[in-house]
Amino acid sequence: MINEVYGRKKTHLAIGIAFATQVLLVIFILLVKKLIAAPFFLYEAAWQDIFSLGIRVTAASWVAFLICQNLDAYVFSSLKKKFESRVLLRSISSDIIDLTCDSIIFITLAFYGRLPLTPLIIGQLVSKNLIGIIDTPWFLWYKKIISS
Repeated sequence: MINEVYGRKKTHLAIGIAFATQVLLVIFILLVKKLIAAPFFLYEAAWQDIFSLGIRVTAASWVAFLICQNLDAYVFSSLKKKFESRVLLRSISSDIIDLTCDSIIFITLAFYGRLPLTPLIIGQLVSKNLIGIIDTPWFLWYKKIISS
């Protein structure tokens, strides 16, 4: 949506801001993990497990996010130049490319050598792309509202 309304440059700025918030979240979680638990808190081990972000999963998420969001911005912007009036085509096409790329990169980096990749990738491809297609009418509706 940012790309549609404000263009590619603002989209890359938004991607950078979103990534910075992810980094800050990890820093805050690591800081909280270092706090000494209250003596009456009986679930410290569970707390530590829940908030122990796997470095590999976090790194995989960051790499996939940075690559795929920038790819999506590029594809959407390129399609907008070629197909100015075909918003549905641009939205679905860029979503399918972005979400497919994200699924393959994230699952491969996060789980290679640990879990079977193919079923995980297929599950992500199906669910993410289905959601991407289902949310397209909301994108079109929002574009119509702001264009009015």
